[in-house]
Amino acid sequence: MKNLAWKRDVDPEEKFGRRINILWVGIICAFLLLLVRIGWLQLGEGERYRYLSENFRLQLLPLPAPRGLILDRNGEKLAENEACFSVAVVPCNVNNPDELLNSLPRSLHIDRELAKRKIQEAINPFRPVSLIKKGVDMSTITFLLEREEEFPGTVVLTHPVRHYPYHNIASHLLGHIGEVNQKELSMNFIPGVEAGDLVGKMGIERVYNEYLQGKKGGRQIEVDAYGRPLRTISERDASPGNNVYLSIDIKLQEIAERELGERKGAVVIGDPYTGKILALVSHPNFDPNLFARGISEENWVRLKQDPENPLQNRAVRGEYAPASTFKIIVAAAALESHKINEKETFLCKGELRVGNRIFRCWKEGGHGRLNLEGAIIHSCDVFFYQLGLRIGVDRIIEFAHLFGLGRPTGIDLVSEGKGLLPSPSWKLRNKGEAWYGGDTANLSIGQGYILVTPLQMLGVISAIANGGKLFKPYLVEKIVDPRGRVIKEFFPHRVGKVPLSPSTLSILRRALRGVVREGTGWRAENKVVEISGKTGTAEFPGGERPHNWFIGYAPSDNPSLAIVVLVEHRKEDISIAAEITGKILSQWFGKGVETTSSPS
Repeated sequence: MKNLAWKRDVDPEEKFGRRINILWVGIICAFLLLLVRIGWLQLGEGERYRYLSENFRLQLLPLPAPRGLILDRNGEKLAENEACFSVAVVPCNVNNPDELLNSLPRSLHIDRELAKRKIQEAINPFRPVSLIKKGVDMSTITFLLEREEEFPGTVVLTHPVRHYPYHNIASHLLGHIGEVNQKELSMNFIPGVEAGDLVGKMGIERVYNEYLQGKKGGRQIEVDAYGRPLRTISERDASPGNNVYLSIDIKLQEIAERELGERKGAVVIGDPYTGKILALVSHPNFDPNLFARGISEENWVRLKQDPENPLQNRAVRGEYAPASTFKIIVAAAALESHKINEKETFLCKGELRVGNRIFRCWKEGGHGRLNLEGAIIHSCDVFFYQLGLRIGVDRIIEFAHLFGLGRPTGIDLVSEGKGLLPSPSWKLRNKGEAWYGGDTANLSIGQGYILVTPLQMLGVISAIANGGKLFKPYLVEKIVDPRGRVIKEFFPHRVGKVPLSPSTLSILRRALRGVVREGTGWRAENKVVEISGKTGTAEFPGGERPHNWFIGYAPSDNPSLAIVVLVEHRKEDISIAAEITGKILSQWFGKGVETTSSPS
């Protein structure tokens, strides 16, 4: 039997109605989904989008704070501020960094790769990112402002820029500023500092950065779709930093810089009764203005690779053999140990055998028979070989330590050298050898392993001038806020006392005056002021030219200045350090009167 299928005819209206119902269900579902999405955006992401919307319309331009001034003891400005322009972009307003950077004038000398990276890696897209180093000329700024619609997202910022009116003079003690680096940020080196901010990198600028750094202000502005300012909504002024007054006298500093000239070396001048540093010179030097607007790669490489090392502060960090200036300490140790008196003599024949070695005097043929005063005046090596061997290495080291050698002085600068005060235990530990009599002989004339800084030797000669007191050297007298209130003062701080009897001081002072009047330091003698001091010539094996020292004080009978002059690898066959000392002090005390050119 054949099966028959039964089929009911469907009403067309019913079919259409069913489709309408399905469509309504779809519309309702879509509407419900839309409501859910809107609710989520409002409740979950609403704050974020309100923030983005508002910040695309409102932007905060930081107002950099001027750094505090650095002034000398008389109020002469050594570091100040100038206004300059820079070009920046607001990353959130830049759609195509490559297109923008390529369209900017070539006169800006933008490092396009670096600028692009800064824009793309900006932590805060609403904060302007500097494109170039500070210091855009006015013609370029005018060009940008007249065509600002062609450079969407760019802004012109006004900055206070550091200026050092004396350029290279006092560069090592003033230091310089630079952009804070990632390491400093991660260490929270300076609280409140952000990427792109300028901080002290060296010298006074670094050590007193927390006082010199001002507090940034800000300006909230409304911008259009191109990022162009429309109006200022609110503004908070920046607060300048505090002013730092140094103990330096810039006039004395200029004299010392000029007289050291093109030679490599250092000059340090201080008040022997307080520890105040009045001048601090290191040559070769540099112009800190190179760093103020952002140093170029070319200039940075040139400074870093310069074999003369102009960035090193030789006065504070340089370490040298003290040579015959160390004889002052050996003489003091001998007198205070009662190992010699002012009348006893030693014979100098020009050489002395110590063990199986011959140690020679600088004067061929020798000095003959000398007492201690004569040995200091004429800097007899053979005399001090014998004296050092008599008192022993331990007593010499003890007195050297009392005079402040072998450790940092504590001056308010970073990276101070501490020198090297060798001993038998040091030699065994570092050289794997015993200490011999020859080591003591070498040490007695300031040669061998011993190393000192010029600043340490200023403490040595100051102690002779002031009666045995050792002061911590310092560069800052006071810190003053922008309203003129003194917020911090610095005072002399005694850190030690060398046991020097009146008779010891009398012998040493008489001898040091004789050094200049008739001995090895005669080139310091002049018609203006009496100088007392000691010369030194640090010899090197292999024929390298020696370093030349002079340490002294003036006036001899009532010292107001102590001075150290070091000339590295002197080119002249004379005691050039003594001559430089005479020229500096005669100008300071006598308004430019020159030194004599022959011994009195």
